[in-house]
Amino acid sequence: MTPMDGRRLLASALHEVRTPIQTIISTIELLGETSLNTEQSEYVRQIEFSANVLLNLANDVLDLSKITSPEFKIETMPFDIVSLTEHVTDLVSIEAFNKGIEIITSIDNSVPQIVMGDQSSIQRVLLNLLKNAVKFTEHGYVRTKLSIKQKNLMFEVIDSGIGVEEDKKDLVFGEYYQADTGTTRKYGGTGLGLAICRTLVTAMNGKIGVRDNDDINGGSVFWFSIPYESAPLEESKNQFTKLDIPENTRVLIVDDNAIVLSSITHKLQALGVTDIETAQSGEIALKKLSKAAHEETPFTIAFIDMIMPGMDGWQLASEINNDPFISGVNLNLLIPEGQMRKDAQMKMLDWFNGYVYKPIKRMQLRETLAKAIASKNIELEPLEAHHTKPVEQHIENPNIAAGSRILIAEDHPMNRMLLHTFLEKFGAEVYEAEDGAQAVSQIKKNPQIDVVFMDIQMPVKNGIDATIELRNLDYRGIIIACTANNSQEDFEQYQKMGINDILVKPFKKTSVYQLLEKWQVVLSFPAIKSIVTIPEESVSPKELWDTQDFMDTAGNDVQLAQSLIEEYLTQTQSLIDQIGSDLAQKEKDFDHLHRLAHTLKGSSATISASQLSDTARIMNEAAKAQNAPEVKKSLTEFKSRFANFKRMVTKWEKSLLTME
Repeated sequence: MTPMDGRRLLASALHEVRTPIQTIISTIELLGETSLNTEQSEYVRQIEFSANVLLNLANDVLDLSKITSPEFKIETMPFDIVSLTEHVTDLVSIEAFNKGIEIITSIDNSVPQIVMGDQSSIQRVLLNLLKNAVKFTEHGYVRTKLSIKQKNLMFEVIDSGIGVEEDKKDLVFGEYYQADTGTTRKYGGTGLGLAICRTLVTAMNGKIGVRDNDDINGGSVFWFSIPYESAPLEESKNQFTKLDIPENTRVLIVDDNAIVLSSITHKLQALGVTDIETAQSGEIALKKLSKAAHEETPFTIAFIDMIMPGMDGWQLASEINNDPFISGVNLNLLIPEGQMRKDAQMKMLDWFNGYVYKPIKRMQLRETLAKAIASKNIELEPLEAHHTKPVEQHIENPNIAAGSRILIAEDHPMNRMLLHTFLEKFGAEVYEAEDGAQAVSQIKKNPQIDVVFMDIQMPVKNGIDATIELRNLDYRGIIIACTANNSQEDFEQYQKMGINDILVKPFKKTSVYQLLEKWQVVLSFPAIKSIVTIPEESVSPKELWDTQDFMDTAGNDVQLAQSLIEEYLTQTQSLIDQIGSDLAQKEKDFDHLHRLAHTLKGSSATISASQLSDTARIMNEAAKAQNAPEVKKSLTEFKSRFANFKRMVTKWEKSLLTME
């Protein structure tokens, strides 16, 4: 037997072993919910612990088998390294906060937003190190740090946990090795996790290691560095740009953890805030707020941690709101992810202007700060590096949108506020929606809406899906894509799906005016709306759906053909929804995506929709390669073509009625 045959046999056997283990775990969970005495409950706990150890062992061996096989390849593609780091840290945040551990993300401003590399492998290594850090830390903190060191991405996972003895540091990355045999009994684990990390980092031409944490509380710093390539210029723009912060802006950060205070301070400084003070308790915060007010230099904004010893965030907010001398400060609550629970009803008191979830993400903090400044009636514009602010174009017709009904579909409250203000000043009647689903609902309620400013990236339903649905409802208003991406190729793709124009972020008053001016004829004369056509595929109808071939498949049985199409439409919509749901998950199940796309490909071919089948084939191949961006792109293309296919079905059914 060759080594390859042995590896395949082991993988096959472990796949079979996992099923009964998972059954044992599920049964034990059910058993634990029955009436058991103390002794029986302890037996159940021990069985469940051991079964989980076995399952983790099987999973780790399978992982190691995959990444050491000749078929394993390192990919190089553009991805958002900042979002990835924040996202992976999020995955362990609830477990950490449940243990009372603070979890912090620190990303240096020198790190580019988009880099070239193997996203999946980096995510796997970072997640493994973070899980270990949380598991072996009983109190204190776990901190994810990302910086650039000698043209490498440097990841550091810093904890205040049990640490690693000096003579064990060179051994912990070996297969099946654990620094202490008591570790397995107390924490579980196989000793394979770090070996997998080492293998992946080595495959990416990187380095990995561990050192002591210099913190007084001790702990470890597990690190790995990866060479990276710069992304293409159009993709590499850092979104974490400075804001135009008014000179009198003063910020107070209240948190009992000094590392959290330092992390938030650095993030705010990167945004352009210069006047920042910190407090490690509610009592100190009240003194600082009072002192600043007496000196007539009051704080503008305060970020307050929800969970603190003594006076917590809610109590501090109560004190501030009940004191008119200091109550003018804009309050924002820092909520550890998953810890709101019974405190959720406290939001009804309206003590806070905003809520920020820990671990704090850079863009989330930027948006909260922007909204806080806007609420103080301060005009806000992002600064463009090394450029002076352009002179505002003269607006000849300030009432250019008078009589027009315009919908803003945008999940970012600051962007909604800016657009609403601009459009209202131009004379428009303005409607709002926070996501694509709400946008569709607004149009159904108010079909007379003339224009939709449609954000592309939104929760619940994105701008592309909302546009496709609106066009299927025969909505013929003007739809303008709102996006930070001004790629001509992407805009051409948007046009195919029913979008008429594009507004590039950040929003400027003059840009909005120019768009309204461009479409003024359509806005002034609603009868001309017919020129806003719903796009059709630039291919022959036969290429999209060969009805003759389909009828031949159905044996020219009209009733059977209609039944098949009805079943196909229902099944396809369900598959589209499932794929969209899978892509939205943090941990993507590519095997499931592969099966769904495969089903789409086969069913589309069966009903002679060759173009839909080809698009599903590309989606299928992307899922097999675990290429999530390509799966998403193919799904968007499929949705657009499916919308056109449904129009063809409607025409086909009408032709059948005519024949009768």
